[in-house]
Amino acid sequence: MTEKEQAKQRWQENCKHIESITSKARPETATERATNIRHSRSDYAYFCRRYFSHYCKCKNGKFQNDAARYVKSHPDMKAVFMWPRAHAKSTHFDIMIPLWLKFQETPQLHLMVVVGKNEDSADVLLSDLQAELQFNRYLIADFGQQYNAGSWEEGEFVTKDGTAFFSRGRGQSPRGLRYRESRPDYIVIDDLDDDELCRNESRVRILTDWVKEALFGALDGGRGRFIMVGNLIGKCSVLNNIAHSETVHLSRVEAINKEGIPVWTEKYSKKEMEEMAAFMGYRAFQKEMMNNPITEGAVFKHDWIRWKKPCRLDQYDYLILNCCQDSLNTILIFV
Repeated sequence: MTEKEQAKQRWQENCKHIESITSKARPETATERATNIRHSRSDYAYFCRRYFSHYCKCKNGKFQNDAARYVKSHPDMKAVFMWPRAHAKSTHFDIMIPLWLKFQETPQLHLMVVVGKNEDSADVLLSDLQAELQFNRYLIADFGQQYNAGSWEEGEFVTKDGTAFFSRGRGQSPRGLRYRESRPDYIVIDDLDDDELCRNESRVRILTDWVKEALFGALDGGRGRFIMVGNLIGKCSVLNNIAHSETVHLSRVEAINKEGIPVWTEKYSKKEMEEMAAFMGYRAFQKEMMNNPITEGAVFKHDWIRWKKPCRLDQYDYLILNCCQDSLNTILIFV
């Protein structure tokens, strides 16, 4: 079985799962249903619970709801959402937020482009959207039949109201993307960087230019939502370059705060995070969960540092102070 055939088989299984989960009857009257639909359009957390219980095994974190509200209230925006691994970046920005925009009373989504690190990964991201629009019975019951034509396998599909969805891989030409009179108004770039790319400064620079030129240029004169999501796996990365560009909104979230409390307390306990950090090691945890990539050999390893309670100053034979004065480009050592 080829990789594409395996992906199609997984998609078919996912579609059956979605249809099964969302076929359970809801005990609500027609009046209650109308009220709940209005509620879902104004309350993102409720929208997620009502239509995507198969994704929402726990409540959204505050940072996720804040992000959705920011995206909704800024129709013309450039933003980077720098979140840790396993904090539902793709689920929110590739599926639930765009569908929340689509199902507003006045739709705020007309042509969406999802961009992955290669064509196949972008197609798989698109497949999750098609599965929801084609087989989620709760969405169909409240908003009508959605799917019309096309397939994620071909990199594009459209819904009955003329909303179009496209996928593109890293470096693929997005020029000329349109459906009927619509140009892209929601572009999401998902996990574009990888470890190999981040080791090549020239490739990172070329890909950053592609994002800012060809991809951003697919919008209608810069109008629309231009979003990049990922965790910071390298300081030499496209994500870091875009995050530090002018006029870009940055949402930077670390897995835990200084007291070790998880940012997504609805999903993770402090003990779980402590065990994760212990297994991964300091360097890996900082990179994957704290947006703090550390180049080994460029800094002292955390494991090398030994801590002890200091003695009284008059008990030391010598005290050595090492100072670096940047303005003079010199290092001063006092004994």
